This record gives sequence, C-alpha cells and structure tokens, in this order.
Amino acid sequence: MMLERRTALSMLLALPMAAPALSSRAWAQSYPARPIRTILPFAPGGVTDVSARYVAQLMSTSFGQNLIIENRSGGGGAIGATAAARAEPDGYTILVASSATHSILPAMQEKLDYDAIKSFAPISGMSNAPYLLICNADLPVKNAKELAGYAKANVGKFNFAAPTGTPPHILAHVFKELTGADFPVALYRGGGPAMADLFASQVHAIFQPTTIVIPILDDKRVRVLGIATAQRSGMMPDVPTLAEQGFPQLIANSWNGLCAPAGTPAPIVDRLNKAALDALNAPELKAKFGSLGITIIAGSPEQFGAFMRDEAVRWDGLVKAAKMPKM
Repeated sequence: MMLERRTALSMLLALPMAAPALSSRAWAQSYPARPIRTILPFAPGGVTDVSARYVAQLMSTSFGQNLIIENRSGGGGAIGATAAARAEPDGYTILVASSATHSILPAMQEKLDYDAIKSFAPISGMSNAPYLLICNADLPVKNAKELAGYAKANVGKFNFAAPTGTPPHILAHVFKELTGADFPVALYRGGGPAMADLFASQVHAIFQPTTIVIPILDDKRVRVLGIATAQRSGMMPDVPTLAEQGFPQLIANSWNGLCAPAGTPAPIVDRLNKAALDALNAPELKAKFGSLGITIIAGSPEQFGAFMRDEAVRWDGLVKAAKMPKM
C-alpha cells in the first residue's frame, strides 16, 4: 500500500515537469496554424531574394500555409535581422540569414542590435553561390587586370557599386586595396537597385553572385571579367578566375539560410528544418539552383550553426584585408 502511494506521489510530482514538454510537442504537431512571416533583409531582386522565394514557395506547399516574404531592407541587412531577432519566438517569424547579416556586419559594425549567433536559432542552410566581377560593357576592359588599370587612369570618373555591408561591399574594397586604385564605392539597399544603375551606366563595376549574372550573360550592357573561385566554373569555363589573374585573395561566395528567433521551441525548429529540407531536395529546386550556379547547403540546425560560425571567421579575415574601418 505504501509503495502504491509513493508511486502515485512521484507520478504527480513529475506531471508539472512533463507538461511543458507535452505542450511543446502538441504545439509542434498543430504548427503552423497560420502564415509564417519570412523577413528578407534586402530589397527585392538581389541574390538573397531570388533564392529565398524559390524555397519559400515549396515550403508553403509542404506546410499548407504561406511563407510570406517581407522585404525589410536597410543597414546592410541589420534592420531586418534586428526585427527578426526581436520577434516572438513562436515559429511565426523567421529570417532569411545571409553572409551579410551573419558574417560581414558583425565584422564591420562596432555595435549591432543583435548577436549573430546568440540571437537566433539556426534552421537550415539554403544556398551558396560564387561571385563574379562584372562591369558596364561601355568600359574598354576585358579582364580584372585591365579594370584595375582603367580605374587607376580614370580617378574621379570610375566607381564601384555594392549593397551596403554585403560581400560585394567588402570585395570592392579588397579589390581597391590589392590594385592600389583610388575609386569610390556607391552603396545601395540591395543588389537589384545597384544592377539597375550598372545597366544605366551610373556605376561601372560590381561583384555579383552567379544567381544574378547567369540570367543576364547574353545582355550586351554588361561584361563578365572574372569569377571569385579557386577553379573555373564548369558552367562558365571561358571565364577566368580572379586568382589566375593575380588576385588569389578574391575567393568568395554568397550564402543564405533560415533562422528563427532564439528561444523558438526545438520541436518547431525541427518542423521548419524538415520543411526546408523537403524543399531543398525537391528535383525542381535542384534543377533551378543548378542552372543558376547555386550549391545547395541543406543540413541540420547544428550543421548550419557550425557553418555560420566558420563563415564569420573567414569574412572577418577579408574585412581586415580590405582595411575597412569599423562602421
């Protein structure tokens, strides 16, 4: 009799501890019950926007609820990332994280309103694409060395373009430092507006990922000068690497992934991860990303967290190579 009472008492004492776990699992089973706000911290038309919209569309189908893209540009991605970090950790706000928000801004900014690691729960990586150096086709140059010479000979008449606080921003300054050329870097809220000005000859050169450049390879208004990879791309074998042109430091890529606010319950993160992996493994997405020179970096939340930490260290080194002062 005494044993039965003790067993009953221990079961009653365990209930308060078990209840949160049971509640969390039950919540995850019914999740999502409404659309998911997906903060994209850049203007429409850039690499992050392009990649995220493909994935969001397939995740919406998987969930039976829409992932609604909300472009919150400004501050090189800091405004959108801050909004996501401060959102309720209930799974109904997620962030399209990027090399800009989680690698470059922490290396460039004296102070951010979010911690790139502690403020977020990683969900999954999405895409990784190398950068190309391109210029307006009116310039009388055909490779990176000639561009450097042209920039030196046309001080005050030549400039670069870049979205603020992004890989192209850093790469433009690394190129400037390596070549000894003196030129301004015009800053934009996103890659879309920067490309519009490149087409209009308002700016002369820019680093852009394959996702943006491959669809416009036949456009006579732009010229590809080199790719920022260790080896030539199988998709563009005639485009020389910047390394073989004398700039081995210029090896860089643009990555994107999904994060939730820190404190989001693990079962919700797992549900988001599963939907993301289903989308990233879909044959139609693989074909689309492959046609744009994108490598898929799907994986577990733990793998994506480790990837982000490694990338932060690598981009910190590039920022130092560019000799850019903290902003």
